[in-house]
Amino acid sequence: MKILLLNPSSSKRKILRDPILTRCTGVPSKAPYVWPPIGLAYIASAIRQFTDVEVKIIDAQMEKFEVDMAKEFNLVVINTGTPTINFEIKLSQKIKELAGSKVAFMGVHAAYFHRELAKYCDFIIRCEPDAVLPNLIKCLDESEDISKVKGVTWKDNKERIHVNDDEKPIGNLNKLPFQAADILSKKYYDILAKRQPIAFMITSRGCPFKCKFCSAKFYSPKYRYRSAKNVVEEIKFLMKKGYKDFTFFDDSFTTNKKRVIDVCNLILEEKINVAWRCLSRVDAVDEIMLKKMKDSGCYQIQFGVESGSQRMLDVMKKGTNINIIKKTFDICDKMGIETVGFFMLGYPGENLNSIYETLKLANDIKPDFVTFNLFTPLPGSDEFKRIPRREWEHYDFTSTSFCDLPAESVSKAIGEAYRGYYLRPSYIWRRMRKTKNPFRIIKQNINFWAKRSGVLWDFIKKA
Repeated sequence: MKILLLNPSSSKRKILRDPILTRCTGVPSKAPYVWPPIGLAYIASAIRQFTDVEVKIIDAQMEKFEVDMAKEFNLVVINTGTPTINFEIKLSQKIKELAGSKVAFMGVHAAYFHRELAKYCDFIIRCEPDAVLPNLIKCLDESEDISKVKGVTWKDNKERIHVNDDEKPIGNLNKLPFQAADILSKKYYDILAKRQPIAFMITSRGCPFKCKFCSAKFYSPKYRYRSAKNVVEEIKFLMKKGYKDFTFFDDSFTTNKKRVIDVCNLILEEKINVAWRCLSRVDAVDEIMLKKMKDSGCYQIQFGVESGSQRMLDVMKKGTNINIIKKTFDICDKMGIETVGFFMLGYPGENLNSIYETLKLANDIKPDFVTFNLFTPLPGSDEFKRIPRREWEHYDFTSTSFCDLPAESVSKAIGEAYRGYYLRPSYIWRRMRKTKNPFRIIKQNINFWAKRSGVLWDFIKKA
């Protein structure tokens, strides 16, 4: 039996999807990078460990994929996204008609709307894919009863839809194998990274915080994490395969401060020469931990700031405040750790004054890089449940306003924000002052503007 894990591409814009990290539900790329489908790499590894079948990953962001290629596979698992789901429905129908393979959908959108979407494929993976897919594959390979496979919604030969019991979230993440790096391309890139080639790792699942815009609790109602030793062992495993730069792609890598310090201490004790970065919250770090992170090779932290309006932060239930945001960015700057600030405009309740406060805060805290998004409700989040549904193509984080302000006004503000931030002479000087490698900064910024097409340029033209 042969299995294909397919990361489709429905347009010229790169689409970020991840079936394990639920914040990535099909978001058009906002920066000059192509990231690996890291969730698929972990799923492929789990399939290898728990079954005897052959598994392959095709990422249409990087590789050619045509429907005829599906003929050699018994099961094609399509990684879905919200703004691209109509494309994936058509793709499924073509694969079934022209290739004759069975098709499964996975991803947050498919899992959330499993009853609606089940008629377009054979199976929908509702729960954690690396817990469910190996069991489904073994069942198909041995011609056993599908109704016994937990976490699956499926369609029988008479077109009847069946919803099996849920599968429990994986309890001990240390028992899972490391990612199947041997079937991932090394051509993925990110010009914000320090070294090449880049590798991504997932070391925890879920999030204990209560942001209303996030869908992290959809797969992972309970926060779980791998041990520090297990994390460092995977770093060494990937370094032996030639990877030099690591991104901890958890929803918030620094949630458990003791574990972070343990990871750093192991890196230092074993004298591992590694460059790494992570995603975090401004209230989930402190000066002692940041110093330890810096010493162990951390060169960049990406923070979800979201808004410069305390009123909007409270509406979002972000759980942070402006003073903490300023303090955290100030500490990182003094330590020489690069920062990326993620900001969200157009959240329900947003007005022009709160947008101005956000743009002002971005200029005050001076991240090395900034990203401004139009708020878009994600399936599985609190906000998604209360906002009237639109056509799925509108859920692209770039073109649709879900607040009282028109999309044109918010988009114009985003364009002005980008221009006002990156085109100031003080920006380049500040970045060169912060780093010991000015040539990296020059090359980085040239590549940044040369490759940063699509979303950013659209916003700048609107401004």
